[in-house]
Amino acid sequence: MKRVLKETESIKDFWLEPFSRRVEPKVIGVTDLEGKVVEWSSYARDQNHQVALKPLRANGLLLDFGIEIGGYPRLVFRCDGQFILGVQTVEATSHIIRPPFSSILLGRDPGVKDYVVKVKKNRVVEVPHCGGFRYLWVYPLSPGSITLQRAWVEYTPHIPESLDSVGYFLCSDEMLNRTWFSGLHTVEMCTINPKLGGSGSNRKIGEGEWVISDGAKRDRLIWTVSLSPAGAAQYVSVFNTDAVRDSLISLARLQRNDGYIPACSQTSPLTKIVSSLFGDYVAWWIITLYQYYLHTADMETVRELFPVIKRALSYLHSQTKGGLFRQTPFNSNRWCFSILRRGKPSYTNILYYWALNCASFLAHELDEDEFSAGCVSRAYRVGEAVFRELWNSQKKVFIYTTDDRKRVPQDANCLSIISGLVGEPEDVGKILDYIRELMWVPWGSANVDVPYLRHISSTHLPHNRKVIPFMNNFEALARFMANDNKNAIELIKRCWGNMLENEPGSTFWEWVGDEGKVPPHSASLCHSWSSGVVALLSKYILGVRLAGVGYTRFRFDPRCEGLDWAEGRVPTPFGFIEARVERKRDSYVRKVKAPEGVELVQ
Repeated sequence: MKRVLKETESIKDFWLEPFSRRVEPKVIGVTDLEGKVVEWSSYARDQNHQVALKPLRANGLLLDFGIEIGGYPRLVFRCDGQFILGVQTVEATSHIIRPPFSSILLGRDPGVKDYVVKVKKNRVVEVPHCGGFRYLWVYPLSPGSITLQRAWVEYTPHIPESLDSVGYFLCSDEMLNRTWFSGLHTVEMCTINPKLGGSGSNRKIGEGEWVISDGAKRDRLIWTVSLSPAGAAQYVSVFNTDAVRDSLISLARLQRNDGYIPACSQTSPLTKIVSSLFGDYVAWWIITLYQYYLHTADMETVRELFPVIKRALSYLHSQTKGGLFRQTPFNSNRWCFSILRRGKPSYTNILYYWALNCASFLAHELDEDEFSAGCVSRAYRVGEAVFRELWNSQKKVFIYTTDDRKRVPQDANCLSIISGLVGEPEDVGKILDYIRELMWVPWGSANVDVPYLRHISSTHLPHNRKVIPFMNNFEALARFMANDNKNAIELIKRCWGNMLENEPGSTFWEWVGDEGKVPPHSASLCHSWSSGVVALLSKYILGVRLAGVGYTRFRFDPRCEGLDWAEGRVPTPFGFIEARVERKRDSYVRKVKAPEGVELVQ
């Protein structure tokens, strides 16, 4: 067979992962005492940049590592005696706290790491672990001056073994290439040692060698809802399936007697309370385990966790009334945690419908046919009730809740397509057209058509008609599934392309700020739930998708409209599938190569 891949050498042009655990800054800036840079220069060891607080001169230094990183900052100074410094790590320059003294007097901001350190002669300054940042700002807190000689970070997130060990995606569109590799960097930054969890990077959050946290900076906890898109990114890139498995198992071990699975790692009394309020995350846990099994064929883990599935479904059923999941003060938090939903929500019930069908599939794989049939039967009844009580037959969309019939949510409508609840092409088209017309903005797709509270600051209500990459991922997926490829690609460029043009420029955000700008520092700018776009590019634009459990069979169905070429490789338990699509005049030439044991189906 002729060689399939032609662009493999170009991976290095977009590669963001460090090749060493020791990462040094790219450039260094001299700042005023509010963190504003007045002069940039390339970083080199022993350049002797000064930090000063004198009558005629006062300045700090801003170290720019070029990409989002995480780990232990280390600084080497030359000084006589002792000097007191402030050290602040931030993901974007707009997140610098100005002036620095405010954070000391008023208490540390939860979104910014700000430390006071004492520098003594000939000693390395060791700053505590910081999970996610691009910039390190050093500023004076005592009179005099001090000279910076060296700086580096002992990098702690997961690193791929090599460029050759990773799947990849490349095409003729540079923005899409940058998107794939930035998505990879996002999920790798959030794949952490479970002993470095929590906001202080000092709490054990799970079992195993690596787990997937929600944010690199914050909260650094395993959150169920992040595992589905982050897992999808893992399956087409580094194939670190152990991190997905161990994250699921870590949460399963917290399951209550009533079947509820806490939404996140429990590292404090506060997280124990918060994690007990997310009814929808129980369904997400089942769905993510199903997706894990499809990509790995790990029957042993499914068999071990099947009792957890049964208890989880019992919990979900216990929360229903009249056939539908109902909101209560004890289950009403969801992924849009700053918005309260009253009544029976379309989103959670569609998620419940999807989870039942996923559980049915897993039960059938385990020869639990009676339980499998029961799940299908219950899913059918839930689906009927969702259409009966939450479908707007005039608009052809699902409404928000039984108590809020004027709003149309992005989540329920997109997941209704992905879950198979809505399958008629006409209805699918109506849903996607409605979202396109009433929810799209230049930087993505908003999570609802009508704002919740028009006069509340978005800082305090971050999900009030906002573009949130987590659900933009599922909207783009729904569009690809419906063959609405042009709009799917346009949405990817709007949402993830906008983030690429803003700081930190190498990772994707928890949510998008007003007018498409960087959100406040309370938000994470490296959030694993925003990494699902990696899988969209590999599975749909390149077109390599599994068709049998564990990639025993796969489809090659590229969606390359508007591109001159696309190529890549996708990891499987058997090795890499290699694929390339290239325009030749008015058609595309397709080439694919699969390892032994993997069958291409039409």
